[in-house]
Amino acid sequence: MCNFATKIKNFIYWEIINRIKGNNQDVVCAVIINNDTILAQTAQRNATIHTDDTQYVVPGGKVEPGENILSAVHREIKEETNLNIDVIKKLGATRNNKYKLHWFACRPTDISLLKVTEPLKQKELKWVSLSDASVNWTPKNREALDKYAPIIKKIQSTPPDAL
Repeated sequence: MCNFATKIKNFIYWEIINRIKGNNQDVVCAVIINNDTILAQTAQRNATIHTDDTQYVVPGGKVEPGENILSAVHREIKEETNLNIDVIKKLGATRNNKYKLHWFACRPTDISLLKVTEPLKQKELKWVSLSDASVNWTPKNREALDKYAPIIKKIQSTPPDAL
């Protein structure tokens, strides 16, 4: 019961009080780089809706109250992809009407661990080229990937042990 009460309190704090104050909840977004590809997953809203317009996002999620951003990126990526990652650098931050999105460039430590861990939230995980125009990214993801593309491409062209 205590865990449920804590979740209700956190919901009220983040979803109501912070909106009244005009604050955005922190969200982490991980651009996971494997050679010349990045990891894409189906957007959560598409996972249970069977449509032909599946959109993709980079893995990530909400920072929990009291959690620091780096811990959140490691936790979210482990929860969503089963991967352990090395964070290479923070790419920057963007905002929308509800969230402050913190973007990170990361590398997986062992890609053989990759698997869909939340089938009700995601249908697919796949490695894609940053320049692949056929990938239907959500607008915010497309905007951020375009913005950070020069940094991502530089990291892709640098051997992992040289970073």
